[in-house]
Amino acid sequence: MSKKYKMHVISGTHWDREWRHTPEQSKPRLVELVDGMIKTLDTAPDYKTFCLDGGSVVLEDYLSVKPENRDKLTELIKAGRVSLANWYTLPEMFTVAAESIIRNIKLGQDMAAEFGGTMSSGYTATGYGQTSQLPQIYQGFDITNAIFYRGTNKYLLDPLFLWEGADGSKLHMLRTHDEVTRTNWYFYVHQPLAVGKSPIDPLYHYNREELPIHMCDSQLYTRAFKLTKEFYDFKNDEESLKTALNTILEQAKPYMVGSHILALNMEDNDVPYAQLPEMIDALNKVSPDVEIVQSSMDEYMDAITSEKKESELRLHHGELRYPAVEFGFNCLLAAMHSSRMKLKILNEESETCLLHQAEPIASFSTLLGDEYPRAFLDRAWKRLLLNHAHDSICGAAVDQAHRDMLYNFSTAKLVSEEVTARSIEKIYKKLNLADDFKDGDHTITLFNTLPFGRKLVTELVIDLPEKGGTGNAIDPCIGLGEGKYEIEYFDIVDSDGNELDYEILSTEEIKIHVETDLDTAGITLPTVRRRILLDTEIPAMGYKTVALRPRGPKFMPHPAELGHDRALIARDSGVLENENLKVKINSNGTFSLLHKPTGHLMENMHYFTDTGETGSAHMSKQPQRNTTQTSLGAVANITMLESNQLRGAYRIDLNLTVPAAATLDEKDRLREVKTIPVTTWLTLEKGSKMLKMKTRLTNEARDHKLKVNFPSYVKSDYSWAESAFAVDKRPIQWTESGDNFEGFFPYQPMQNFVDISDDKLGLAVLNKGLREYEISDDTDRTIAITLLRTQRAYMTANSVMTPEEFDQHTGQHSIGTLECHYALCPHTNDWCKGGVLQAAYDHKVAVNAIQGVPHSEGSLPSSSSLLTILPADKLMVSAMKQADDGSGIIVRLWNISDENLDATVKTSAEIKSVEMLKLNETCLGELALENGTVKFDCGPHKIVTLLLKTK
Repeated sequence: MSKKYKMHVISGTHWDREWRHTPEQSKPRLVELVDGMIKTLDTAPDYKTFCLDGGSVVLEDYLSVKPENRDKLTELIKAGRVSLANWYTLPEMFTVAAESIIRNIKLGQDMAAEFGGTMSSGYTATGYGQTSQLPQIYQGFDITNAIFYRGTNKYLLDPLFLWEGADGSKLHMLRTHDEVTRTNWYFYVHQPLAVGKSPIDPLYHYNREELPIHMCDSQLYTRAFKLTKEFYDFKNDEESLKTALNTILEQAKPYMVGSHILALNMEDNDVPYAQLPEMIDALNKVSPDVEIVQSSMDEYMDAITSEKKESELRLHHGELRYPAVEFGFNCLLAAMHSSRMKLKILNEESETCLLHQAEPIASFSTLLGDEYPRAFLDRAWKRLLLNHAHDSICGAAVDQAHRDMLYNFSTAKLVSEEVTARSIEKIYKKLNLADDFKDGDHTITLFNTLPFGRKLVTELVIDLPEKGGTGNAIDPCIGLGEGKYEIEYFDIVDSDGNELDYEILSTEEIKIHVETDLDTAGITLPTVRRRILLDTEIPAMGYKTVALRPRGPKFMPHPAELGHDRALIARDSGVLENENLKVKINSNGTFSLLHKPTGHLMENMHYFTDTGETGSAHMSKQPQRNTTQTSLGAVANITMLESNQLRGAYRIDLNLTVPAAATLDEKDRLREVKTIPVTTWLTLEKGSKMLKMKTRLTNEARDHKLKVNFPSYVKSDYSWAESAFAVDKRPIQWTESGDNFEGFFPYQPMQNFVDISDDKLGLAVLNKGLREYEISDDTDRTIAITLLRTQRAYMTANSVMTPEEFDQHTGQHSIGTLECHYALCPHTNDWCKGGVLQAAYDHKVAVNAIQGVPHSEGSLPSSSSLLTILPADKLMVSAMKQADDGSGIIVRLWNISDENLDATVKTSAEIKSVEMLKLNETCLGELALENGTVKFDCGPHKIVTLLLKTK
């Protein structure tokens, strides 16, 4: 007779390649795990399947040591006895760029396909909240359901529900257990029966018969205890079996869907228990109404979705960031966006170089006939994605693991810079500059990879040959005499000969290396280096060429009056002002900011607050007797650095005095103090709608959190923050959470901006790599950006540290110098109509430029937009790269608005056809192409991938 319920036991491991260990330290442990898995599956045919979680990088790591086992792994994966997740690494999705999520899944699926493929389910073993567009992302990779736990809780969401993305994409969503997330079988059955402990006992009970060993020299003593003899039999008596069965049923039945009970055996770095089939058989003999079977994620999802009609399921819309209510493993862990901030900043630099410079400019070059530098860019992506594993990018691993990450970031960035420069050099040779410029000109070609035109003041560094010989300077009194340099005076002109505004910031004599095939590699060129500010416009996704044109002196024997006030951006009264903004700096280093179009005045901007912090990488915690220091009483040294008609800049120096650390018991902050020198540069450019800031600080204190604050005076109860292919709306008002285990989190994650507006006016804070914000629930609605948060807990074998370990492990305290870049962007209307997203990318993506001489080597015009995307104010490009099959160039864009758009993409390059693709780059259909133009409907918040076929 069939039983009433079915319990699905899903076994596997959640493999953390760097957490308590570095990747290289983890490899021997991984080899032991996978070797043991292969042996178990070979010798125990009843052991049905094992989930090797952690992403395809786990296979890569294992085979780097045991390449001879590739065929065996392939055999097991193809047979369904080993299942793989749909990722390369398991990222934290609020911290990394949206496109990085796409590349991570794509690489993971592609690598797994060589072995037999991944599971169908979108299982992510962790992730600190779930981003709102994941349903659309998963569907783009033929993943129709999602399985996770963080960001959900049992009081708000059923175990099975429908999850709808911003574009209307829907997924079946399984939320696992609040108490033990992915380990209820492990803790409620395996631990009592196989280990002989009570459920959820985190302690090891010293047992001499297991021959415990521990390194005890001063070099290796931090390694864990290790058991050299373990006993693998399980308690097989009826009483023990019934107790274990009743315990897990009591826990799991509330999560039951239909007649199916979920039993997860997916503990961190766990090895397969070879006697699991025997244990299940024994439990079945004492189970009156529950059939216990070994199962897989896919089988469980198929079973519960076939029993439940969609009409019976609740529908959830948007991101999932609910905190935990009761104590358990299912915490949101919302503080990791501010741990080890340097990693977040380096990640943003690397992503920006790769996504918004190297790939699109290489794509421009490829559309014009050059070879795409695929191998180099693939290598950069591999290095970057290794750093995106959740414990890595979250700053939760041991110090050495994070030190090793620096090499990956450096590789990704330097490869990207090299690809960018080489691609630009190739494009330069394809231009015809002789028609628009003169023989004596020095051309400057500027590149814009963003999908909208940019009008900006950009800083250029122009190196031109010295005259070399006379050395005579201009007479300062009469303006006569032979010049010192070959080029003494010049204009900067566009292709029509119109003069552009520029300012010379500095002039120095240098020698620069020359690369040549024919001469020695050691030759140098004596040059004059001029740092120049140039006011210009660059078309969308294209380039513009101007020229530095030498000329003789322009004398004014009868100087004329300007006829208007001299419009210097900076004034030595502590003021920066342009057409849109006026800044008045106060003696304590704060400033007032006036938004001229609306008359909105914001006072006391840019003050610092520092408070105690004794939490971990994941959780924020304050000392019991905490204090908060502010910079409001500081005395600042204020220096005007630059003042001209194109740019003004001030430097503000001040010192923050903060407690040196918390006490060892974490209840107080020390009476001893440390001084944190803080320097901020304020920069305002002609015509700009944003005030740029760079803050450099040197931290020697521990156990603290430093924020910079901007009172917005905007009456709104909501913030808007960029996340993956979305701008999420979140409440500001404090939420009463009673005695919940995790209370209200005022701090939230963001990508490149956070905004507060009342639909008439607003204030956005733009950033480069700063991933945490907080908006005060008070009348000022102060926006706080976290610059630094140190942490107490450390993931060594001894996670409760002695004073010696506190001195030994300092990485989590971010000791040293940190440089942060951010900007203020007041605006009219809301974030979308106010152009905030475009401003954020204008802030983060630099303009590239190349100098040369007029030539007719190529046939391309001196200025051009290679790709035009309309409407430019509502479509944002997330990527431009070569398709993985090499058939053309992919352009991925997303509709940032709630509107259904008539979208147009036009290219000046020669292409044969255009296809619309899924995110996994399979074809959805061909689009009509006419004169290089395609048109298509683009629904609200839709992600669209186009393939411009060149073959």
